[in-house]
Amino acid sequence: MSYSIESFWRQRLAAVQAPGETLKSNGWAVIKQGDESYVQADLSLRPDSTDLSQPVWLIAAPGAVGKTTLAKAICAASNAVYVDLAQATAVGGSYVVGGLVQNGLLSQWEAGQTTLVIDALDEARLRVTQAAFEDFLADVASVAQKGSLPLVLIGRVGIVEECWAILNDKAGLDCPIFDIELFDAERAIAFVVASLTKLAKKEYPDLKQPLETHPSKYRQAVETLVERLTIASSQDGNRFVGYAPVLEAVAKVIAGETNPSQVGPATLRILEGKILERLVSEILQRESTKLVNQMRASVPGFPVDATVYGETEQLVRLSSRVLGVATPAIRMDLPQHAIGPYEHAVATFLEQHPFLDGSGRAPSGAVFSACIVAHALLHSNTDLRSAAEAYARKDHHAPNPFLFDFYRGSPQVGEKLPAAHIGLLFESVQAKSQSGEVARLSVEGDADEELVDVEITVGSGPQDSRVFEMFAENGGTLQFGRRVAGVSVDAGGMDIEMGEGGQLELVAPLALNVRTLLLHCSELVVKLEASKHPTGAGSSDQADTAAVLEAQQFESAESTPLVTVRHGAELQVTWPGSKAYPWTNFSSESGPAEDPATADALRALRRLVMSFRSHSKGQLARFRGKIEHARMTKGVLGESVRHKLMGDEVLTIEGAMYVLDPKRLGDRVGVSFLDIKLKRYGPAVRAYVQGV
Repeated sequence: MSYSIESFWRQRLAAVQAPGETLKSNGWAVIKQGDESYVQADLSLRPDSTDLSQPVWLIAAPGAVGKTTLAKAICAASNAVYVDLAQATAVGGSYVVGGLVQNGLLSQWEAGQTTLVIDALDEARLRVTQAAFEDFLADVASVAQKGSLPLVLIGRVGIVEECWAILNDKAGLDCPIFDIELFDAERAIAFVVASLTKLAKKEYPDLKQPLETHPSKYRQAVETLVERLTIASSQDGNRFVGYAPVLEAVAKVIAGETNPSQVGPATLRILEGKILERLVSEILQRESTKLVNQMRASVPGFPVDATVYGETEQLVRLSSRVLGVATPAIRMDLPQHAIGPYEHAVATFLEQHPFLDGSGRAPSGAVFSACIVAHALLHSNTDLRSAAEAYARKDHHAPNPFLFDFYRGSPQVGEKLPAAHIGLLFESVQAKSQSGEVARLSVEGDADEELVDVEITVGSGPQDSRVFEMFAENGGTLQFGRRVAGVSVDAGGMDIEMGEGGQLELVAPLALNVRTLLLHCSELVVKLEASKHPTGAGSSDQADTAAVLEAQQFESAESTPLVTVRHGAELQVTWPGSKAYPWTNFSSESGPAEDPATADALRALRRLVMSFRSHSKGQLARFRGKIEHARMTKGVLGESVRHKLMGDEVLTIEGAMYVLDPKRLGDRVGVSFLDIKLKRYGPAVRAYVQGV
């Protein structure tokens, strides 16, 4: 079935009438006219959630797939009210009903003549506590159940699935979830062609005539480029070509070529290297050529071979402008009389740079934003780098799904990543995760080693996961924001800082074993990943419901943060003084004294079992190279434990992976995955390791 705006949304919301007055609440708006260049991506309804009689509908998508554009298009076609939570003054318990009253819409709602499309769930969640967000959803459910039209919520995959779980648990709703699909080739071509027409009317007026005169040449270039990008991006394991911001960048590359005979060769240069990098490089090179040609024509004696306004210089100037810091020193090989005119021209060019929006101060899209911020994060200038770190962590916008791609693809990346960037990169990967995928971060290293291993995996199972392996300098500080999920750190030489001063969420499964743990929070909430999704796959390893925090030293910005552990989750903490309030009830209990040989064998077993990572399909797996590494085995004892587990078929090898069977772990070793994580060892597991 098609869920297009014309054939589905306009008909389902046919009873909606346009609001009779101007809306007063921040973020509440009437979208009177849609974007004529809009191309809708396919919507799919999750197969285990098809009840469209439910009062609340959810729409999910990875970052940068066009959620806001779709929301506004639905509203423009149906007269539904658009609500942008990113603009809301406060989000909490009577936000929806209060907004209906304040905007004079309550009577229309009760009469079934209006509904709301609520956007930016992610941004709202970043700004409020868990309790406030749940109060907001309770208000959504209460209002929706009294109406006759569906109330629509839109956000990224993770937050939508969390909303589904909360609405199901608290209000008994089985909300349908629509997924916004990435553009297929046909829609990608239509999107780029429509974007060219739009650009010709505004930013690229010189394109208007050649586009009207030779439309077939431009369309042919678009078709060829999309076809080849589709092949290239699928080989990279990333469907870049399906993302609207990537296609917008493609359109800008094509729009900059006003000679119809050259549009084909110009666009195909994108395919010479990594896709995203080539896209932005093509635009930066074109901007450089335009400015240098202007200088040569207008400034006497301007060097013919001057290497100015290159890619690096543009990115330095752009990042300084966007981040609001002084431009670092830029060495220009120019005669003194040319410097003034050059700087004047640069100022003019930057105001109208394709990477910036109409304000000349903010990026014009997610791709260009990621490119600018990644460059600044890797710059040697401390002020620029610090400003980029703060910008990427801002709580008013969600993580950029393209930051990881630009950062990892930059020639500035050294062999060792700064520890402070690992959290940002992982959040970027999480932002691009699609329905059914799980992202995990692992950091491992002994305290006496120079480097720690950093591994980011994302996928729906061990055989179809993408794995990114990196190194970070040991001894640094890993930094995480207000929500930490899917993280395992076993690095006794590393420090971790978590939180931003308000509420901090830890989402199990989580395991941290570090040198120093520093919390910046007034409240700590421990909870599970959404326990059921309509996909039927489940979102977490059901055997692992614990958040385990172990540290040689603990510090808290708040002396006694409020600790809340949600139903089904467990928290265990171990550090000097962890039996003091408010950690008393969560501090691990010391078990009976072990003889040294048994204690060593239990440590080897725990180290091995804890190294396995859960996937969305519930399987615990890890690459053979990791399991067989000397760091894991730490000698003959560790190897013996592994061989015994394999002999008992607790561990098996499937291709390049070791797979751990939790049921056999319980049946044959006498301990569960969770008990091992929490160090709850009974007589059976002691007897097992004593037989190694």
